Amino acid sequence: MTHDELEALFEYRDNELYWKESGKGRGDISKPAGSIHPTGYRDIRIDGKLYRAHRLIYQMFNEQWDITDNSRDNSVDHADNDKLNNNIDNLRVATISQQQHNRGNMKNNTSGHKGVSWHKQHKKWQVLVKLNNKNHHGGTFVNLEDAIAKATQMRNELHGEFVKHE
Repeated sequence: MTHDELEALFEYRDNELYWKESGKGRGDISKPAGSIHPTGYRDIRIDGKLYRAHRLIYQMFNEQWDITDNSRDNSVDHADNDKLNNNIDNLRVATISQQQHNRGNMKNNTSGHKGVSWHKQHKKWQVLVKLNNKNHHGGTFVNLEDAIAKATQMRNELHGEFVKHE
């Protein structure tokens, strides 16, 4: 799917893609193209192939980016973590690892803070921050606030623009 093909098919307005013409199972052209997938992303079917709307939008605004490259280093990230906020200013190319930095707390998080967990054996708070699937140890702390501060410092250093603290 090239930039020119997308320009011929869609109009981008209100942070969404709209079909320019009806037909071929496209539905109501006054509504955003596609449908919302159970994962929370908007999907659009073009000639029998399913695409994520945010990837199509990114391709429309960045002709040199290759939408067909599905490698781990060529995904499109929503900077604000809102899967339906397809404002072009909210979309950026990211590796899978960078996308992991930009996510919120996991449901199984026991401390309520990213990178901080209780170490039963030492009876202290432990700091672990990941970068490229490698754990970076920040130490253990008696005080939760000290552990949170260390985890925050490490995330700022390791994750750069993709940092998300909570």
